[in-house]
Amino acid sequence: MDIRNKFMFRALLGFTLGILVGLTTYILFTPAGTVIDKPYMALHFIGSAIMGLVGYGGATVYDVEEWSLGRATFSHYIVTFITMLVISELLGWFPHDILFIVFVMFTATYALIWLTEYLIWKKQIKDMNRDLETMRGNDQE
Repeated sequence: MDIRNKFMFRALLGFTLGILVGLTTYILFTPAGTVIDKPYMALHFIGSAIMGLVGYGGATVYDVEEWSLGRATFSHYIVTFITMLVISELLGWFPHDILFIVFVMFTATYALIWLTEYLIWKKQIKDMNRDLETMRGNDQE
């Protein structure tokens, strides 16, 4: 699958997952008895969908072979963080007095997810290299 098709697939999947996350957060964080504001709810879902699209679709930068891991990580982080800031500002997701906390939480969550993915891939590569060595040893016998 070429990079354009990977992006389109991931963006569509991210868009869909974003809507599901938006729905879940809307249900969990809307106080009981609150009158549903349908226009805001629709905008909330659109904002969540865009976040999913950018976050998951944008992860395609990790597939650009010419880019280092650092460049891909920094690019993806900046784009997703700026997207989150713009959407959250437009939709009023966070009060302004906690933006620093939002920045810290976003960065910590991003770092935790990145580190988890990195360790998983590192283990898979180690296992594949071990399997290759085993196959080479069997071929030489």
